[in-house]
Amino acid sequence: MPFACIFVPDFPVAAVLRAEPELRAQAVAILEGKPPLEKVLAVNEKAERMSIMLGMTKAQAELCPGLALRPRSPLQESAAHAALLDGAQSFSPCVEDAAADTVILDLSGMESLFGPLPEIAHAIFSRTAELGIETNVAVASNPNAALLAARGFSAVTVIPAGKEAEQLGSLPVEVLFAGPREGEEKKEADRLLETLGRWGIHHLRALAALPKIALSERLGQEGLRLQQLAQGAASRTLVPVEAPLVFEEAVELEHPIVLLEPLAFLLNRLLEQLCARLGSRALSTRTTAHIGAGKSSVQSTIKNQQSTISSHAASASAHARRPALSQVAATGFECASSGRAHSEDPSGSGTCAATHGPGRTVSASVAGAGKAGTHAGTD
Repeated sequence: MPFACIFVPDFPVAAVLRAEPELRAQAVAILEGKPPLEKVLAVNEKAERMSIMLGMTKAQAELCPGLALRPRSPLQESAAHAALLDGAQSFSPCVEDAAADTVILDLSGMESLFGPLPEIAHAIFSRTAELGIETNVAVASNPNAALLAARGFSAVTVIPAGKEAEQLGSLPVEVLFAGPREGEEKKEADRLLETLGRWGIHHLRALAALPKIALSERLGQEGLRLQQLAQGAASRTLVPVEAPLVFEEAVELEHPIVLLEPLAFLLNRLLEQLCARLGSRALSTRTTAHIGAGKSSVQSTIKNQQSTISSHAASASAHARRPALSQVAATGFECASSGRAHSEDPSGSGTCAATHGPGRTVSASVAGAGKAGTHAGTD
């Protein structure tokens, strides 16, 4: 049975780059913590080449010219993870939500629909790229081998059945302990890594070749489990996720938006991301959000099964310079806004929400199935 794993390296960075694609050409570092104690949580490859280290303080990172610093955004990470699930579920109905940066797919029977496994792997890689996420994709005969390959190899990797140990052998043993660990679990992982390092075991090939009885006597059942992973022989049953059919995108801003024109630009980007996610699920919706002030307006439309988007932003007048727009939301005929709202879908099968509050968050969402139309506005 073939399985595929989709892994997002440096997930906090990837979530920010998805919301701000203009930063892809720059060195980026993500900060976590409360001022003035922020520290670097994650960096992209360009920042690594500039010697930006994890745990570095914000003050130290600011000394590096050309480095873009962004705070960690749980909202953007949640949207990126939801997009990752959408991309995976467009290829298989059986998807495990393994971690925020990892999903695993059961590809049994999918070859008759999507072609050979290498073609499926490249199609998954392309789909996630369309959703704005740079990923590693690996296909193997069991979920754990696919997971290790996705964490250890970049881009697309396809491991033929029976070649797991050979393909995984070059990976460092640290890949076995990747992922968030805290407390006693982290201490145990560090102890095992230290022990393997003292034995001169630095790659999975060396761990896979150790005698089982001697390894069991020294490391117990955990040692045997790690050896099975290194050999690509460990297998398990996936735990499928049942994600709700809600599509939501959000972006957090450094400063509040005052004018409608930059708000239109952000809403356009959010709706494009929603369109891509709807398209990956082969869903369609017709949703129009209209926000006006005086003679200025912002209008965005999602329509038809190609999920195309059209947007128009009229020039902002002096009356448009209000510090914030309140929430605009509509569900069926139950509408709520500070101005006017109208829904074209009497069945209430869909929901659209576009929000620009007094804070620094802009979000848009579509919920429900089938075809829904919503028109909401403020004056």
